[in-house]
Amino acid sequence: MNWEDRINNYVRETGFPKCLFVGADGRAVGTWIMGNDYRVKSEYYGGYPAGYLRRMRALFPDKRRTLHLFSGKVDLAAFPGDTVDINHEFAPTYVDDAQTLARVPLEEYDLVLADPPYSVEDAERYQTTMIKRNVVMRALQRLPIGAHVVWLDQVLPMYRKDAFHQEAVIGMVKSTNHRFRVITVFERRDAAISHNVAAAAKRREANRLAKAVQERSRLNALCAGPRD
Repeated sequence: MNWEDRINNYVRETGFPKCLFVGADGRAVGTWIMGNDYRVKSEYYGGYPAGYLRRMRALFPDKRRTLHLFSGKVDLAAFPGDTVDINHEFAPTYVDDAQTLARVPLEEYDLVLADPPYSVEDAERYQTTMIKRNVVMRALQRLPIGAHVVWLDQVLPMYRKDAFHQEAVIGMVKSTNHRFRVITVFERRDAAISHNVAAAAKRREANRLAKAVQERSRLNALCAGPRD
């Protein structure tokens, strides 16, 4: 599915107004205003706001195997999938460190939903240490080509541009006195293709600059005119 298809399905499935758009660069952008519903079904600190998983499921109806990273007490009825958490008390599918995911067969999943601790203070509430976002993204490079990572955070994680392509950025607002968050959607990309695309872009830019120099020289010559 392309992003126009995803957005149209989102509107059809949720009944919400169209609030996401595809920009000139091909990236989907927009804002979700979640409203005044403060409920978190699990009542777990930091859980997804009401309606979040429903919206996300409407954006990705084509995905077959979903992995909830930093899962906590995620509502699997709203978005079925497997779970990863470092806390065994939540009985996740995989008890594992998100920075290694050594026990997780990532190659079997085509969608990852991630909602990491946003700060050291948040991590303390979860009784764990703060994660390094770039290390988590490095572990997720084991996902298959074409898989998507949906990252909900207050920070854009560092990532390798030859491993992931940023496809969408969605601002998320709950209500007054709540933190503003950003949903970044990454697609796992083929490094070889990425290098080829980058090389082609450099060649085009070099050709453009060479033509500009030639045109400037031609105009300078015309302005100078013939000499007596």
